[in-house]
Amino acid sequence: MIVDILNNNYDKYVTNNKELVILDFGATNCGPCKILNSVLEEIHTQKENITIGKINIEESPDLAIKFGIMSVPAMVFIKNNKIIEKVNGLKDKEYIENIINNN
Repeated sequence: MIVDILNNNYDKYVTNNKELVILDFGATNCGPCKILNSVLEEIHTQKENITIGKINIEESPDLAIKFGIMSVPAMVFIKNNKIIEKVNGLKDKEYIENIINNN
């Protein structure tokens, strides 16, 4: 599932989720963020048991602050409401799949 995460649905899709969640922090005019979105969409078609939450830091700056996001793109991998990995910058499909497969 790919969803837009905002303050009002964060608990539903992240806190109360027992599956792996990838929070994808980005911004509207961020070129690398758009590339990462394509990579995550491709991964999602192959691994449907994960939730990918897109967070626009311009619309939800408090979520970016909560996770210490200083630049985009950035990803936070969460399972059972615990951060298992935090990644800054654009990463390729293999890198992301490696994290998914190890969790």
